[in-house]
Amino acid sequence: MKPKEIRSESNPFFKKLQKLTSSRGIRKFSMAFLSGPKNVKEVLEEFPSVCIGIICPSIEDLGPELWDTELPSYVLPPALFGRLDVHNTKKPLLIVRVAPFDEWSDVHWPRGCTLFLPFQDPANVGAAIRSAAAFGVKRVVLLKEAAHPFHPKSLRAAGSSVFRVSLLQGPFLADLVIHSVPLVVLCPGGRNIATYSFPQSFALLAGLEGPGLPKTLTRGEMMGIPMQPGVDFLNAALSVGIALYQWRVSMGRF
Repeated sequence: MKPKEIRSESNPFFKKLQKLTSSRGIRKFSMAFLSGPKNVKEVLEEFPSVCIGIICPSIEDLGPELWDTELPSYVLPPALFGRLDVHNTKKPLLIVRVAPFDEWSDVHWPRGCTLFLPFQDPANVGAAIRSAAAFGVKRVVLLKEAAHPFHPKSLRAAGSSVFRVSLLQGPFLADLVIHSVPLVVLCPGGRNIATYSFPQSFALLAGLEGPGLPKTLTRGEMMGIPMQPGVDFLNAALSVGIALYQWRVSMGRF
């Protein structure tokens, strides 16, 4: 499909695209940018139904694999493209559809782990989603504190993994109540997670960056990751990745 050229910052479509660099704009227009040649290629090939369009700094950057697609494509001069290319990749950006997240409820639980994320740093949200997809988690519940998983920083960390798990909307962390399955809570000083016998279905929760867990959270198996003296805690997303790896090892999956 022949690309359309956008040359003015006053172009209405460009103004809409600019708003996709924020969570508010993503929610308003139900669209987001995906950057990075590998991520763009994977989503085009494996998840074509979520693809809306392609944005390029020049026609030459489209390449044969992008030129042949039926998706609308847009060519922007470098100055305008740079406002959208927040990670300075200088490579084509893929516009993807962001469907509303279904609401989570404490009713039907699939086998395995359901991951609950309150992280406010979008990079941590993206990294945790990538770990979830890598270790076979089917559902990720985004608590109301959590950054948007399609924020540019989150997508840079998650890549195509954001489409490989089911994303659900949950309550605020302080309001989270789970009765139907065991709740495994990651916290410094908790029991060594390597000694835990994971059930067939369970919820995994990590605390907020900095504040940690609310005092109102009294139910759950408190689990920690052993560390050398002098180190108080690990990065939030890293802790989730280690816990999920331990779960898979304990199930004899590796």
